[in-house]
Amino acid sequence: MSPFVSRVFLAAAALALFAGIGTAAGVPDPVNSTTDGDLMLGNARGLPVLPLALVRPTLANGYQVVVNDVGGNPLPGVTVTISLGGTGLQAHSTQSGGQTAPNCATLNVIMAVTNAAGAVTFNPATVGINSSPIPNVQIRANGILLTTVRFRSVDLSPAVGNPLGVVGLADLNEFRRRFLSLAPYSNLDPACDFASEGLSAGIVDLADLNVFRTEYLCGAPGAPIPAPCTQTQCP
Repeated sequence: MSPFVSRVFLAAAALALFAGIGTAAGVPDPVNSTTDGDLMLGNARGLPVLPLALVRPTLANGYQVVVNDVGGNPLPGVTVTISLGGTGLQAHSTQSGGQTAPNCATLNVIMAVTNAAGAVTFNPATVGINSSPIPNVQIRANGILLTTVRFRSVDLSPAVGNPLGVVGLADLNEFRRRFLSLAPYSNLDPACDFASEGLSAGIVDLADLNVFRTEYLCGAPGAPIPAPCTQTQCP
């Protein structure tokens, strides 16, 4: 290779390298971004669950996502979405803490925008039964897939004749069927495995009943969770 051709080749390679860096900088990178693991929990309130026994600690603090680029730099102003379509889950039309669910009936996503540190914390307001034993809810940053998680909702059944989502008698019945393994239901149904750590993992047991109980009693006198207990259901 002649010196001239060699210099042209090296210059082209350098331009390609810098072009690649230019397109990657400022773009969400799944490898350098962080999430709170493979499990997310929603409820009717759109607020954190209590830090109860065998409940994953990150669930009680909300599910945090930190979006970084390929250089590890935090990216503020990024739209992070949780996609619930095709899972049996439905986002409530109102959310809390800066989360939104625009066009909930069509998009069925919950979204929030990262802060100056590239972070966002989700406490999803949802309803529905997601019995998938494997992750099937995608988390994306500006459309780029960061991770896929398992998702459980304590609000299991839509409230009939009430615009507000609430953990009520219909949800109690759905939970009871699985807790007691009333045929054709089973206490191995992942949909109600809210407390998924230690001995409680993979089975609907007393730890899950405790999570359900605190949400069901929300707002009652002396209950551990005060009002508000509801968000507006998706019409």
